Amino acid sequence: MDKEKVELRKQEIKDTLLCPYCGEKLKRWVIPQNVFTAWPNEYLYVCFNDNCQYFIGGWDAMAELGRKCSYRLMYDPLTNSCSPLPVTNTNVLKDDIMEDE
Repeated sequence: MDKEKVELRKQEIKDTLLCPYCGEKLKRWVIPQNVFTAWPNEYLYVCFNDNCQYFIGGWDAMAELGRKCSYRLMYDPLTNSCSPLPVTNTNVLKDDIMEDE
């Protein structure tokens, strides 16, 4: 996918809650509360599609830095911004998905 299209989708993410890379609906992820919690939010939105090119490409990008991990796309509704959320395997963070009511 071209960068312009991704950037356009990022601008629309507040209204669509769709991943700008794969188009899947982002899932509400409850932030585990512990001493390392840095977000003021109760939850964030995360792309948990294991076939998303952002997640898949993250393995190679992090390997180039000598790290054995990847990242998922995270959307913060308080700041209306996207950023990477580091993960060490495909199942990390999935226990904290808040299903839609």
